[in-house]
Amino acid sequence: MKTVLMALLGVFALAASSQSQSLPLGSGLYRSAADFRQHRLALAVDCKTATHKLRLHEFSGKPTMTVIHGGQPYQVAKDSLFGFRDCDGRDFRFASNNQHYPIVNPGEALLLYKVEQAAVGKNPGYVRLYFSPTASDPIQPLTLLAVKKAFPNNHRFHDLLDAQFQSGDLAAYDAMHRMTKLNWLLRQSQPATVSH
Repeated sequence: MKTVLMALLGVFALAASSQSQSLPLGSGLYRSAADFRQHRLALAVDCKTATHKLRLHEFSGKPTMTVIHGGQPYQVAKDSLFGFRDCDGRDFRFASNNQHYPIVNPGEALLLYKVEQAAVGKNPGYVRLYFSPTASDPIQPLTLLAVKKAFPNNHRFHDLLDAQFQSGDLAAYDAMHRMTKLNWLLRQSQPATVSH
């Protein structure tokens, strides 16, 4: 069955390749971290002109998702994908537990994910924050220690983190630099490149 799913993914990836070049803001699937970084969608559609459904089967815990594309249903293994983009322009990434994590800052190097659970009955809601040092790295809980461990040899970054986040929000946005503070500090910690 996995071979069939992979073959289907290959077939519709070829069929969607011309669409993926011209539809960076539609809905579709990201096959890899590189596809995500290059905004290359498989089974892409322009949500204004075509019907497209992504069924994640999140309540049943299925390891596959159903994509209805051009009236045809496709079953795709979540673990064979990086993630997807919905018709609202939001990007999501699949994790090893078949869950999908909303990407807060898709255009930045260090990615942040924010998972929100609304309050239901007597159960309080929660917000959990995660990160990955790059799009291809595993998702992990967002803590100051975890960020430092993700960049073990960047001592300047560690010092900047300590100075900025003594008690602050690690997911804070820096309006002045138009990016998250974490990514701004990471950029500042990198050696400057000299152009000739």
